[in-house]
Amino acid sequence: MTNVGFIGLPGSGKSTVFKALTRQSVAPQFLGHDLKPHQAVVKIPDERLDWLTQMYQSRAKVEATLEVVDLPGFDPATTERKLLNSVLEHYRKSDALALVLNLFDAEEAKKAAAGLQAILDELVLLGMITAENCAKRLEKAAAHKANQEAAEKYKALIKVKEQLEEGIPVRRMELEEADKRILREYAFISEKPVIVVLNVADDDLAKSDSEIEGMEACLAIAKAEGLTTVRIAAALQAELSTMEDDEAEEYMAEFGIAERALAKLIRASHEALGLITFLTGSEKECRAWSLRRGANAQQAAGVIHTDMSRGFIRAETVGYGDLTAAGDFNAAKAAGKVRLEGKEYIVKDGDILSIRFNV
Repeated sequence: MTNVGFIGLPGSGKSTVFKALTRQSVAPQFLGHDLKPHQAVVKIPDERLDWLTQMYQSRAKVEATLEVVDLPGFDPATTERKLLNSVLEHYRKSDALALVLNLFDAEEAKKAAAGLQAILDELVLLGMITAENCAKRLEKAAAHKANQEAAEKYKALIKVKEQLEEGIPVRRMELEEADKRILREYAFISEKPVIVVLNVADDDLAKSDSEIEGMEACLAIAKAEGLTTVRIAAALQAELSTMEDDEAEEYMAEFGIAERALAKLIRASHEALGLITFLTGSEKECRAWSLRRGANAQQAAGVIHTDMSRGFIRAETVGYGDLTAAGDFNAAKAAGKVRLEGKEYIVKDGDILSIRFNV
């Protein structure tokens, strides 16, 4: 299951974002050695799954899920190194990090870009320390010609350390596949995708970037780092999470909000993690599944069940757009839009698959 950890400077509103996503009220995290991050599993809303369930008149609908974690925040300028290291250990466990910035308070917004850069720099610094320490432990073993494995690890670590010293995070490094495989065991935090959550005031939702204090400076850093950004009003979204659906829709219309925060953050998470969604459907159950972009049909089958991957024969495939245009599965099949694909077929976002297998 994909895991996204929410981080930020104290007072950024990340616990409010967590409430908006999970409908759970939690106390803000405070730094300490007995840190226990708040966790929740949320369902991923998907209109395509809703439509497919309606088409099949299915007895069950199962959404894909996302685990969200409210991680302790920190200020790199004031946090003690020993305590900071204990906080960052929690960050290693997340597949992606969502960095929440305070743009809802005008005075704090002036410092938001500096805070964003400081946290990104801290993640790079931690990696530099890790690379240096690990390389030192391997240096003696790597000097022996007989220990090829140690030599390759040492070489990869030195290569990464040199680039980290230049301020380049691991996720932006151009590394050979062999080096990437070696470096996975070290779990560099700066390798993780980062989503920048721009937490604005309710009244700022409809404003342009230039009208919001600190927004353009934060966006410039995110663009330079190649980071995904999402603008939300966390306090408003948290309030919406306490309402019934009809009341929430009226409230959203009043503020001109087209969708809830969860949908925005899901798309951002999928984009940052390189994930797509494929669907399966029948009268019994319709389900959405998350899959790595570029994965093939046999790998998709393995996400459903290992037996399907092992005994894979063919994947009956139709695109969501083709299916909705046809109206139902039989009409799509008559129009030639349903295909039989082999195991090397690269699954596309929105594909509806029916796996044929034999074990």
